[in-house]
Amino acid sequence: MDSIKSGVQGSLKRNPSVLITIGGLGPTHDDMTLAGISRALDKSMRLNKEALELVRDHYRRLESKPKLTKYRTKMATLPQGSVPLPNPVGTAPGVKMQQSSTTLFSLPGVPSEMKAIFRASIVPYLESFHTPRPKEVEIKITGIIESALAPILDQARKTYPKLYFKSHPRGRETGPRPLILLHIYGTRPGSAEEIARATEHVIRRISGTSRNQRS
Repeated sequence: MDSIKSGVQGSLKRNPSVLITIGGLGPTHDDMTLAGISRALDKSMRLNKEALELVRDHYRRLESKPKLTKYRTKMATLPQGSVPLPNPVGTAPGVKMQQSSTTLFSLPGVPSEMKAIFRASIVPYLESFHTPRPKEVEIKITGIIESALAPILDQARKTYPKLYFKSHPRGRETGPRPLILLHIYGTRPGSAEEIARATEHVIRRISGTSRNQRS
């Protein structure tokens, strides 16, 4: 919990608009994310009636006479002032908290639950800021290893400094056809047109590199 407390407090010092934690909301002893956050925010842990009803509703669908054991009520015990977020596919509710100018969200670690709560509760919140979504393109590249791609990306970054380039190797470099997924994205107005130009630039350079390697 001390590590969670330290991590949350360190993040809050940077004054983010939104801070999201993932995992540690379940019923077992090692699910201690909310307790660690409560220490970071200097708030006590309290049984949340709304969260308890969400947990109860989940077990009503599984059992004819559900019992709210201490392990189940643990998932409804939240930092004081928290707002529970419905979990459409699991038990532990997500949690929304406010600390000064930062909105904190805690989501379960199970991927299906995390994604469901994110789509249902966090995406609408983020869209309320009315900021444009990042424009992005993904390029699948074969026949070149990442170390050979690196100088091409360095030049592209200098040519298009407002865009972000990130490569993700898939498979082994020694394989018959090494695969790299390249993501190019930006958030500024006009990013779509700039991404198109950057994509053409990168593909042209890769094609030239491949020809040189074959010759």
